[in-house]
Amino acid sequence: MRPALRIAGVLLILLLPFLLWFLLSQGKTHYRRLPILGHSTVQGSDTLWHTLPDFQLWTQDSLPFTRDSLRGRIHVANYFFTRCPGICPRLSQAMYFLQEALAGRAPQVRLVSYTVDPAHDTPAILREYAAKHRADPSRWTFVTGAESTLYRLARQGYLLYTERLPDTTKGELGLVHSDALVLVDPDLRLRGVYSGLDSMHIQKLLDDIGLLLLEYRR
Repeated sequence: MRPALRIAGVLLILLLPFLLWFLLSQGKTHYRRLPILGHSTVQGSDTLWHTLPDFQLWTQDSLPFTRDSLRGRIHVANYFFTRCPGICPRLSQAMYFLQEALAGRAPQVRLVSYTVDPAHDTPAILREYAAKHRADPSRWTFVTGAESTLYRLARQGYLLYTERLPDTTKGELGLVHSDALVLVDPDLRLRGVYSGLDSMHIQKLLDDIGLLLLEYRR
């Protein structure tokens, strides 16, 4: 090997760790950023995006649950009800998949399931449902409260359709809700919507959680 090539090879080996450190340190500018969903307004030089509104609800442990419970954390939200004979078990399976995929890492990521049937889904009922679906309470929270607040948060916050209709299905109880899992960033902005019934969507959601973790890396 020529001396010049040998010297160049040695220099490359010596510089490689510094090159990798530089690329990692600049990581915030070297990955695809997720879009921000919802309406926005411009005030001066700032763009203000749609965020979750204020709300007051309760967890399965009868603890207060508000917008501040989610601020500063990445979270994935869905709507369901415990008596649901249709899509809800599959949505809960999707949330469990995310819980297990994130196990042991990313403690700043939370999963939140809101009931659309609060008259039945009391904190005690939600605790039973959480245990049945092996929910880790440090990761996955179930939420109940006033029906008007839950539905308003779905429509005006997460931009999801929910409705209580006359019970003509003899099983669904007239409760209509989306199959969506919504990804929300620590600033309470919507960053993605995925079908909880589609395995490819669920995998993409997991990948996009990784992108948000990079974006908010400190």
